[in-house]
Amino acid sequence: MSIFSKKTAIPPQVEYLCKKSLSRVIERAGGEEITLGGKGGASVCGGELVIVCDGKEVFRCDIKGITAAQLMSGNGCDIKGVSSGATRHIIAYYGKNI
Repeated sequence: MSIFSKKTAIPPQVEYLCKKSLSRVIERAGGEEITLGGKGGASVCGGELVIVCDGKEVFRCDIKGITAAQLMSGNGCDIKGVSSGATRHIIAYYGKNI
């Protein structure tokens, strides 16, 4: 086994998301929008996307199965992935970087 392992490719939308602060994160489930938290950030750790809001982890997903797209308004990112064995659909809205 080599000490040099192949890195998992990170989608460009996820890389951009990790550079921004988040104002709020919502989850779409069954036609409803549930607020998961506000004032947070995102990072990629160990091949997983982790989103933390208000000091609590609200979403964790393996990068390999993620689908991410920039919102047409440019103020957030739409993310779909498997978290805790269930497929989840969240929207992370960017905060204002001052």
